[in-house]
Amino acid sequence: MKTEAKDLQSALIEASKILECSVMDLEYEILQQPKSGFLGFGRKNAIIEVNVKKRFKKNSKKDFSPSKHFEKLENKFEEKLSKKDFKSEFKPSEKTNNTELKPSFNKERYSAKNDEIFDSFYKEGKGSRNHEDILDEIRIGLEGLLKASWFEIELVELKMYNEDCVFIKLDGKDAALMIGKEAHRYKAISYLLHNWINLKYNLLVRLEIAQFLENQIQGMKIYLQSVIERIKINGRGQTKPLDGVLIKIALEELRKEFPNKYVGIKQLGEQRIVVINDFLKKDE
Repeated sequence: MKTEAKDLQSALIEASKILECSVMDLEYEILQQPKSGFLGFGRKNAIIEVNVKKRFKKNSKKDFSPSKHFEKLENKFEEKLSKKDFKSEFKPSEKTNNTELKPSFNKERYSAKNDEIFDSFYKEGKGSRNHEDILDEIRIGLEGLLKASWFEIELVELKMYNEDCVFIKLDGKDAALMIGKEAHRYKAISYLLHNWINLKYNLLVRLEIAQFLENQIQGMKIYLQSVIERIKINGRGQTKPLDGVLIKIALEELRKEFPNKYVGIKQLGEQRIVVINDFLKKDE
């Protein structure tokens, strides 16, 4: 029989209930590996084909608990993993007359290099590391993230946009899907990347998917022409409510156009606009 569930454990438990036997009495073949997907998309259930072992007897399921069985398996796995990665030998301490155990780590498995890798994950602060090293780390992380995603998309360009910002360009067959309706996925991915890169490297992120960002910039420049004309006449003005990447584009363009005016973002309830007036430009 075939069984489908969110993960392998759930599929085996479901099969054991239907066949009235324990999980230990099942032989199975995995037809589809479970997959968590990316941002909720592309999730796949585990699908297995199950048979009952020939030696199975119905009374073999007596006192069997699937949850306890998997708990034991997990404990054994964690115990094996800990022994494998952090193997240590304990030797008596001479100072305490053999009453104290002193750990002696296996140098082949644990070295100073491991500490360097671990510590580097928490390094922050602009200028503390070479930009090329940072870009290499970001590239590895991005390629791993995209490989695990459901989308057919790849990293096509990664560079420093300026001293404080990283430019990331993604493109591929599913670029439109990755942008999403009203750019909701684009916003989510931008937020995800910003929280990772800004927190770890103190850098901003400029994300391009296909030509989406460039098209947004061109469209915003056309809209801002009338806004700029009104500001030149009246000395002040504001944009319509803008969201996500659009408000950032408007802010950049208007600050370039009016370097001697205050150009900032104003919150109006749940909406945000860019305001321009004759106050001195605030430093950020």
